[in-house]
Amino acid sequence: MKKILLITIPIVAVFVMGIAIILFITRSTQKNFHADPSVDDCEVVMPLSGTPFFLEIAPGLKFKFDTGADMSSLSENDAETLRKMGYEVKESFGPILGRDGYGDFVYSSRRYTVALPVGGYVSEKDSTGNATVTYSGHPATMFRNVDFAKTDATISTLGLDVLRKFKIECRFNEHMAALCEQIPSSFSKVVEMEHNIHLTDILWSAVRPYLIVSVNQHPNVYQLDTGLQRAPVKKPASSIARAKHSLRKDSLSTMRETFEAYVDDEGWIDFGSRSGTKKVYYYDNNEDDFQINPLNVFQQDLIIDIEGKGIYFRHSI
Repeated sequence: MKKILLITIPIVAVFVMGIAIILFITRSTQKNFHADPSVDDCEVVMPLSGTPFFLEIAPGLKFKFDTGADMSSLSENDAETLRKMGYEVKESFGPILGRDGYGDFVYSSRRYTVALPVGGYVSEKDSTGNATVTYSGHPATMFRNVDFAKTDATISTLGLDVLRKFKIECRFNEHMAALCEQIPSSFSKVVEMEHNIHLTDILWSAVRPYLIVSVNQHPNVYQLDTGLQRAPVKKPASSIARAKHSLRKDSLSTMRETFEAYVDDEGWIDFGSRSGTKKVYYYDNNEDDFQINPLNVFQQDLIIDIEGKGIYFRHSI
């Protein structure tokens, strides 16, 4: 018995120490991050468009808008663009662990710490009612001391470690996003959000957001993933047997590859206080089994508030 204890205690100690090291690594980003000036009154706006969705934080700088990514990452090309714009890009040893904008779990031993120019765009409607976006010539705010994982990928990503710091207003008709510190009175909460449903969620660099959504009268916990392409709702192939409508074959591409999928074109979605039909995609990949992208579900203005645990819709006029 003593021999077993002598063997077990070091193993447990090593395990606990390993978890402590991982938590230290994953919680070490964005410690000194701040917006200068602050983002009062949702006046820091920028274009939001594409498949997947990208935020154009400044002319020539686009970042994937991805609540499915634990950490933010910066490509070498965008780091060089920032340098050419006159902004300091510091590279240092600084381990970062988590899922990136490609859906891969990665470990980066190097990080960038940078200043980011953000916003400065103006959206105006023309005589036809279409929005025209122009750049004022200077950013609305600066993100100071932003930590990014250094990546060899071609795209940069704003992940949960940054996005959780703001209430993000997505303006559907304008194809714009605004950063807010408070929820405007013109919005009401539609659905509650949960954090860190799975035990392993505590290991990553930011809280993971989940929503309880019912699809065809079957409720489940869905990861909130604005990086989900084309599909409003994703379910695993094992759920096909519970589908209530005939399915058609299709394919769905991620940042890495293309997957065979089956689609229910008339899936009934209960999303908090809202309900309606939307496409539901059934397929398997290396990401969460159940995912939802509200930007693909709803054609209206909404706010994603990760820290406040809610999604808000603008009041109907």
